[in-house]
Amino acid sequence: MNSIDEFDRLLRVRKKGEEKVAPTDEGRAAGGSGLLKRKVFEKGETTYKIVSRSVTEYHFTVPFKLDDDNRVEVGQIFSIEDGGLTFLARVLNIEHSSNYDGHWDTTIKGTNFFDSDQIFNRVIAEPLGCIDKNLGFKKSRTLPTKFAPVVRAETGQFKFLSQVMGDIEIGYLRNGSRLVEEIPVALHSEAMDHHMGVFATTGMGKSNFMKVFAASCMRRSARGESKFGLLIVDPHGEYLKGKGDVKGLTHLKRYREGLACYSTSKQSASDPGVEELAISENEILPEDIALLYEWSPPQRDALEAISRVLDRESWLEEIQKPEGMAAMLQEGFRDSTINVLIRRIKNELGKNTYIRKRSSLANILANLQKGKVVLVDIPRMSDRSELFLLSVISRYILDEYKKDGQEENDGRKNCLITIEEAQRVLGAGSNTARFESIAREGRKFGVGLCAITQQPKLIDKQLLSQFNTLVVMGLGDRNDRLQLEESAKQDLSSMDTEIQTLEKGEAVISSLKIPFPVPARVHRYEDYLRRLDKEDKDEGLVARGGFKPFLD
Repeated sequence: MNSIDEFDRLLRVRKKGEEKVAPTDEGRAAGGSGLLKRKVFEKGETTYKIVSRSVTEYHFTVPFKLDDDNRVEVGQIFSIEDGGLTFLARVLNIEHSSNYDGHWDTTIKGTNFFDSDQIFNRVIAEPLGCIDKNLGFKKSRTLPTKFAPVVRAETGQFKFLSQVMGDIEIGYLRNGSRLVEEIPVALHSEAMDHHMGVFATTGMGKSNFMKVFAASCMRRSARGESKFGLLIVDPHGEYLKGKGDVKGLTHLKRYREGLACYSTSKQSASDPGVEELAISENEILPEDIALLYEWSPPQRDALEAISRVLDRESWLEEIQKPEGMAAMLQEGFRDSTINVLIRRIKNELGKNTYIRKRSSLANILANLQKGKVVLVDIPRMSDRSELFLLSVISRYILDEYKKDGQEENDGRKNCLITIEEAQRVLGAGSNTARFESIAREGRKFGVGLCAITQQPKLIDKQLLSQFNTLVVMGLGDRNDRLQLEESAKQDLSSMDTEIQTLEKGEAVISSLKIPFPVPARVHRYEDYLRRLDKEDKDEGLVARGGFKPFLD
């Protein structure tokens, strides 16, 4: 058999199924047949053949010219049926190739290139594992037989994922550019105290993801099924009421009891269900002030001495009085050093008008321990003031959870603290030991961090390695992707090209409870809102996965 005959045999296209369309309620209501406008493919449209390579990399060939419905994409998942096993493989790259050696396609024959029927595309795919009819999904330690048929993976071949998904729905499984709407992607409540990272460049959907995540947590809390509380400190004022056509968390009326709101804005605090935020002076410690400025060594020594020299609960008042100044001077500190401390402390107290005699911290803690979403709305607050407030709240929560960890407290839920622009407080060399201590030891006490950032490369590698759940959206910077690849619990290095090409709202989810990094499309929050509002509140959850898929 000559090479042309062999190539034709390998690239033989066999149509396996026809296009199907499913009925919709909208179509029936309009008096028509109720056919979907979008196409739903029940079977792989085209069969290709495995031609090489190894246990760690599969190659198969496809025609060099395909219509849009059959076009192969980076990130697409294909299946290979071989005996009693179904191998799954994700496309890593696609190359032009041919049956000729050398640079045949740069040689002119008259005005045409040589024999276009010898051109094809070579697809390089990464094995994800295999499905055994008896044992279910497992890592593959063997490879498919050469020339085994390769088809686009069908919905049925993803069913095993429903058994390993969690209870916090955030989107649908994505196969290339297509959605597999029968397979919702959901994170695990049990993994939240092991820290989560959300990484994306500006405009790729971080805020939308967090609102969808929070709405799903509100739903769980209102149903009495929540396993952890979620704290969101919002410096941009977009989570509470939203802006314009963009909705906020308070628009989720059906599950509103799963949300507790606090705001520094008097106008927002006048709304029903929103409490005006207050922090008591005796809840502020010197270390909360310490992270706000660059201090000289004598100034830092003075800050550290305050807790020893002055009363821990009234030091803010004492240090501003002559008696407090005298006590510090007796410790050998210069008056110029103490005056710098006093001036900066007064500056923070003057700017942050929420510092009062009363406090919201006990209520915030109680709502977190009940498993609610706690939103702290701080619009138009400076970065420094935001860090100060987040420091006070985080320290208070961790200290209380440490106390509970020493006692019997079966009714307490774990909690997850979100940090926007996390590189500010988790960066290498940053003076923010409090947040580092949560990242390093918070899981022992049931306190997790959710780090949200555009620049994971600025986060300390050792801290980033503590994060067991990663939500990776579009990242154009190679150094950012490399940082995640080096720190992730699952191997993301082969997905570099796919992560570069993610579109807005698309994500790769890496979590230890899911067997491989899963491609997903995050729900648009406004669409998710409508689906939740139409849901029967007393409706039971789907058995194993703990969530109900929302269909139009």
